[in-house]
Amino acid sequence: MAVQRSAPARAPHLPPSSFSIGDLLRIRRGRSAMIEAVRWRQVNQFTRIGPKIIIGNLLIAAMDVGVMAGHVPTIELLLWLGTCAVLCGLFAWRHHRLTHDPDYRIAKPASFASATIGTIATTLMWWVVPLLWFPQLPSDLQLAVAAFGVVLMSTGAFMLVYVPPASVAYTLLMSVAGLMMAAHLQSGLLAVLVLLYCISLVVASLVIARELFVQTRSQMELSEMGELVELLRELDAPGSGGLWELDSDLNFTKMSQALNSAITLPAEKVKGRSVFKMIDPDGRYRNMSSGVRQLFGHFREEEPFRDVVVPQVYTDRWWSLSGRPHYDEDGKLIGWKGVASDVTEARTANADALGAARSDPLTGIANRLLIRELLEQALLGQMNSHGGCALLLVDLDRFKLVNDTLGHAIGDKLLCAIAERLEAVVGTEGHVGRLGGDEFAIIWHGDIDRYSLSGLAERVIAEVSRGVTIGAANINVGATIGIAIGPEDGNREDRVMRSADLALYSAKRGGRGGYAFYDRAMLQAAEDHRLLENDVREALKNNDMRLAYQPIVDARTGKMVGREALLRWRHATRGEIAPDRFIPIIEDAGLIHQIGDWVIREACTEAAGWDEDVRVAVNISAAQLTGAGLAKTVVNALALSGLHPHRLELEVTESVFLGDDPDTLASIERLRGLGVRMVLDDFGKGYSSFGYLSRAHFSKIKIDASFVRAAAAGDQQCVAIVNAILALASGLGIETTAEGVETAAQADIMRELGIGSLQGYLFGRPEILGVNVVDMARHRRDIA
Repeated sequence: MAVQRSAPARAPHLPPSSFSIGDLLRIRRGRSAMIEAVRWRQVNQFTRIGPKIIIGNLLIAAMDVGVMAGHVPTIELLLWLGTCAVLCGLFAWRHHRLTHDPDYRIAKPASFASATIGTIATTLMWWVVPLLWFPQLPSDLQLAVAAFGVVLMSTGAFMLVYVPPASVAYTLLMSVAGLMMAAHLQSGLLAVLVLLYCISLVVASLVIARELFVQTRSQMELSEMGELVELLRELDAPGSGGLWELDSDLNFTKMSQALNSAITLPAEKVKGRSVFKMIDPDGRYRNMSSGVRQLFGHFREEEPFRDVVVPQVYTDRWWSLSGRPHYDEDGKLIGWKGVASDVTEARTANADALGAARSDPLTGIANRLLIRELLEQALLGQMNSHGGCALLLVDLDRFKLVNDTLGHAIGDKLLCAIAERLEAVVGTEGHVGRLGGDEFAIIWHGDIDRYSLSGLAERVIAEVSRGVTIGAANINVGATIGIAIGPEDGNREDRVMRSADLALYSAKRGGRGGYAFYDRAMLQAAEDHRLLENDVREALKNNDMRLAYQPIVDARTGKMVGREALLRWRHATRGEIAPDRFIPIIEDAGLIHQIGDWVIREACTEAAGWDEDVRVAVNISAAQLTGAGLAKTVVNALALSGLHPHRLELEVTESVFLGDDPDTLASIERLRGLGVRMVLDDFGKGYSSFGYLSRAHFSKIKIDASFVRAAAAGDQQCVAIVNAILALASGLGIETTAEGVETAAQADIMRELGIGSLQGYLFGRPEILGVNVVDMARHRRDIA
């Protein structure tokens, strides 16, 4: 019986004369990969006809028993027929396991040897008839039994022809049975006829076996050619530099001569070599080349791939690889086939010769794809020389203002002018590219010490900051730069890019118009930020945030006139987390509308149960002021809670007025139109402009705690500033509140200066009133 096994590796094409009769009759493995591949195909064909052979043997055995019944003891016939049935049953059971149990096929595969041994065991059962019972039969029945033998001998020889050793062994053993009958009949003529018939069957079966061998090999070659054509069509690689094949263990079994010549390695050194050792012999490239990591990932996951670009070891050549896995009929991986193309020229061409796929269509410089490729190439190129390179990410300052005021057409011309200036600064010591929007990148190959890179960054900032004249407009923008050095800040393209991006973020936080070098602490801070953001999302999901309320009292009477709602979060492991840590994360993650709406709704619901002369104050961010969504939220919150609009105070900081956005003023006016009181929080902290007070029509201003402390400490300048604020507020009819009052002395000073109300730890810390756990599920239901 045969088995469908994993196909062995194919050898180069061999002519018909390259195999012999010995190859046909060999029981062990074939002497070449091609011969073994053909034998593998033939033993599978033999497997398919196995049930027919079993049924045929049982049928002839039953007919023999019927003929000999009455002349041979019944018990003997039944014993023999039962033994034949058991033997055929064992073969049927093995055939079933081979065709339905992949693990069994792997553990006990069918082969020429197993098929031949099984055939011999079956044939020996037929010797019982001429040895024991043939002499007892009358002459007419002897003729019938002999005829059955001739049928068995001829049909068996040809049905077993897919396994020549089994066919020849069967024919010879059946001929011996025929010679036994001739000896009993004492007929020399019959013996000669048996021998001639045996020789004829052996020769015929070998001729047919040889023709089957040639035919099977031709079919395999045609199939392989068809697969190759299909592979080239599927991978869209008609101009490939060569073909390659791997076995299931990812060792090379075949490589086209063109590809062998291109990589300057002879075929004998390639065959049997692992693809991992061929592409990355010492394991360094997978750490630096995204293409190598991507390729190895496809191999591990058994995924087809296309146009994966990898470097050739220790040369400056680059190859694009495409391939797909191949499986046998059981779904087991038997190898890989693919194509390779040399893409060095397309990859390393300069900016003037770039194709559309790797150039920025607006400025003509390198785009994000090429920048990443050039950065990877720079890291790989420096690997053996122990050098390095630097990446500078350049972000333009105030570019959005140009687009908003002068239009995108002027903005596009400005980007082109900036690209030219950057190229002039970099010269031949690096590459300039545009990553998108107003962000540029510089890959620097010159000196990479911090002093030199600082000088380069300062020159870039100076060039970008020079005025640009476009038409009648004189435009001034700036630049902020993040710098990462490879390989110390990352030995892979993506890591260097990430490091430079973190440095750019740090530079922006430190004030635009400067530059920053990457530091490992930045990565740790970013990771902490990421983890905290995950925790924030989890806290919102699990309703872990609460509202605490801090009293606001009348400065003269000490009576409570309001409470400020403050969001609080106690982390399960981090403990109490300050709002200035998690509120910015909520804003960055785009969750401020979700949580902000809840805070307004919950605060209104809570305040509805207070005395009617006690207000509730809620902080809102600049992000919440965009659009009309906040006004709708306020209307719904007031309607559901029954709170009078005049009892709701919405506090904004002066930072919402940066950029002098008219939409911000319009949003505030919409809220005032609802009857809600608007409060300017942290007044005087850093962005103060008295014009805000008149344009936005605030009901109250809250003086920052820093002025309260300084004025109470006797700082005359701060006292003068507070007096000026109070005078302005009085003239505009605006109420005032002093924040951060912690001592009785501070409270007395504020009263003397004329502050209307006071807020701080002196009058009470923020505390949770009742059970106001954040119920986002309820919030979503209310919205629905």
